[in-house]
Amino acid sequence: MDNVKAILTQKTLFEADGRQALGVHLTPELTKAVRWELHQYYGADPGEQLTTLYGMEILSLDAPTLRFEG
Repeated sequence: MDNVKAILTQKTLFEADGRQALGVHLTPELTKAVRWELHQYYGADPGEQLTTLYGMEILSLDAPTLRFEG
């Protein structure tokens, strides 16, 4: 689950100054990779429209770069 771990690492960096990541914008590549990794982990595809990831609302699945909103 390298992509999910990378997202969690970036979330930790975002929150390092006291902010809280409430939403995330995923790139299309990350969206595809996260769906695959979650399917491998849980044994079921979470579907094309991911809604949350580790307590963060997924705000977009086609962002040019990974970014968080707090």
